[in-house]
Amino acid sequence: MPDSIRDITRRIKEQADIVGIVERYVPLKKAGTSFKACCPFHQEKTPSFNVVPDKGIFHCFGCGAGGSVIDFVMRIERLEFIDAVKQLAKELGIEVPEYGGGPRLSPAEREQEDKRHRNIQSANDFALQWFRANLKDNRNPKANETVRTRDITPEMVEAFQLGAALDGWDYFAQAARAKGYSDELLIDAGLCVRSETRGTVYDRFRDRLIFPIFDHLGRVTGFGGRRLGDDPETPKYLNSAETELYKKGRSLYALNLAGKAITDAGYAILTEGYMDTLMAHRFGFSQAIASLGTAFTSDQARLVKRFARRVFLLYDGDSAGQKAMLRAGQPMLEAGLDARIVVLPGEDDPDTYLRREGPEALRARIEEAVEFFDFALNAAAAQLDLASLDGQGALVEQMAPYLLAIRNEVARESAITRMLAHIGGLPKQAIYQMLERLKRRAAPRAGDQPAPTGAGPGQRFDPLDQVILRAMLESYEALQIVRRGLSESWLRDPRLEPWILHLHYGEGDAEYLIEEARAAGDTIGDERILTALLADPLLRLGDAKHTTEQVLARMKKRHFQAVARQLIRSLQEISDEFPDRTLRTIQEECLLAFRTQIPKASVEIL
Repeated sequence: MPDSIRDITRRIKEQADIVGIVERYVPLKKAGTSFKACCPFHQEKTPSFNVVPDKGIFHCFGCGAGGSVIDFVMRIERLEFIDAVKQLAKELGIEVPEYGGGPRLSPAEREQEDKRHRNIQSANDFALQWFRANLKDNRNPKANETVRTRDITPEMVEAFQLGAALDGWDYFAQAARAKGYSDELLIDAGLCVRSETRGTVYDRFRDRLIFPIFDHLGRVTGFGGRRLGDDPETPKYLNSAETELYKKGRSLYALNLAGKAITDAGYAILTEGYMDTLMAHRFGFSQAIASLGTAFTSDQARLVKRFARRVFLLYDGDSAGQKAMLRAGQPMLEAGLDARIVVLPGEDDPDTYLRREGPEALRARIEEAVEFFDFALNAAAAQLDLASLDGQGALVEQMAPYLLAIRNEVARESAITRMLAHIGGLPKQAIYQMLERLKRRAAPRAGDQPAPTGAGPGQRFDPLDQVILRAMLESYEALQIVRRGLSESWLRDPRLEPWILHLHYGEGDAEYLIEEARAAGDTIGDERILTALLADPLLRLGDAKHTTEQVLARMKKRHFQAVARQLIRSLQEISDEFPDRTLRTIQEECLLAFRTQIPKASVEIL
């Protein structure tokens, strides 16, 4: 039977040389039994970053970053938990079973799948070099002319590794076959297509300027191509077909180049296209990335969040660009990103605006960027008659998805206040009630079962337990605080307890642990509880770290107060049985022995 993920993480922590792994990224100096360095996660002059090998941990006393070797690799490589586990396990020779939703693979099947991935990566690497050589050697003059007329400098060509596809049906296929790549592999890699009528194999990218697509670690996973000819029957832009390595909704163009700049600046600039991103970089906006011509997804939002919490949306100034920004906002809010809208003149895209107006003009517009919610609010309000009750109700309904997506309670409260400024004297409580109705209406039905947070007072969750669970779901920092500070005996709500304990004793973040349970077919509890807590606009969390610490302290006090009350009842019963000894005498004797276990605030009620 394969090891569980918990067993694997335990083995990694036991076997990994945390000092050696950290030293790959930052030079360490021995200081007693530990090692010190300037922290790689924030700017500092005096070293406050410590590695303690005998405990297998790192901790920075400056920014608070800390954890195991897995946590370090997650942070430094910007990896998800399971990817960091796989990377370290591979180094250590530890087998990691598949935890996906499908059937688990045998070792032979897994090796075959790994080989397939390696072959696709090899085909991509060959294609990258072939496309680049075409541009460098001017094998398609139209591509070189486009580079020149679009003001793409040689430095940009090199940095973004631009290339060219030749004007013919199968030039690439012929070159790849000569290197030993089979037609089936080229099709699997999304580089070639098989004709449905003749069965012949031809190039997917023909007569195009090529934009290679890399993952954030610098591995080429796919390609985008801009049409060079004038054939209206072919799309202006074409991307690779999706493969095991390339998922359009999980990739961001130029993140391999922009990642460090995004982290250093504290924000990303999101565009819609390759040329917009290239021009942004050329004019000094090295935080620019693009969403690969697809609607911005939740996966992309989570990927951006690994690097920064703020995103400036820099889309075309026309109505299509405005609508695309409105669609992109909700997944950003759900991911906890601070989204800002950069408004361009209606006829401009970022490429043309930068080349005409220059970087200072764009920098001024970025400084004037509008918070996403205000942008969406103004766009909706402009289309409605807000003097009527119907118009006011329609505004609340249109803004409800955005309000429910805002995770930070202070930010949501502020957004509701700004919305109320548009619709006059509508009471704030009426907004909350309407949001609650809309949330219930949008929630999926599960037979005739009542919603987890039903309306009756008997259906409410324990107020402290629900805050703790929501904090664990929303914040990895809060989850770690709970893991260090929570005792099982403090919990009150039997519906929330299974989820709290599952996250408390697990390894990794909440999202991973929930997905692991689903993949394994484990039933932890009612999953509607999780969605209800996350979407509840009335459950105010505020600062996750501060709230978690406060609520844990209250849970501890509540527990010991309950213990103390039970002690009083027990003392009264003892006093009734032994009338020759006074209750006060018994209390004093018991308290003397019990005082070390009960906080002072709880003891005083005795």
